[in-house]
Amino acid sequence: MSDRQNAINTITSFLKDENKRILLVRGYDNDAKLNAIISCLNREFNKGIIRTSSMADISAQIYFAFKEKYLPDKVKSTTNYKLGRMTVNISSYATKTRTNLRGDENTFTLYHPVQTVLDDPKRYTEFLKDLNKSKSSKIILSTTNEWSIREWDIEKHVDEVFFYSVENDNPEIMSNLRTNGAIQQL
Repeated sequence: MSDRQNAINTITSFLKDENKRILLVRGYDNDAKLNAIISCLNREFNKGIIRTSSMADISAQIYFAFKEKYLPDKVKSTTNYKLGRMTVNISSYATKTRTNLRGDENTFTLYHPVQTVLDDPKRYTEFLKDLNKSKSSKIILSTTNEWSIREWDIEKHVDEVFFYSVENDNPEIMSNLRTNGAIQQL
């Protein structure tokens, strides 16, 4: 089984599990990870919320994940966007946006990326408050720059942690990370 198929199976299983609400998706290939997450959400949901730390970067991140321009260069929290078959609202969890949606039992919330708050105690506390206010039935947290994260307390606040390995699908990225010293040699 490919790494991607394993990720899709794991994420889909989480989305169908009525006893689990929050999933943390870790891993080194940010594009593959975001692609798998959004692809799975697109199969299960018609609407959702993407909460990001950088409104300026989210359009490019989704472009790199899919190699297709789904969003305009500049996204606004006051606008809903089509992403596949879903309608999504995108807002920042890093700033106080008046139109922050909390979702409901028919929505998901994807927090992407979350690494900038994990090592900052003040921002992390605010992030946990924001996370706890969400009413979405499913919440997925996605990291980037995995190798730079020092504090993993967030794992205590989720129902499941999945590490999206790309050892088989993208061994080049793993080799480069090891060669550059970003991750340890096996």
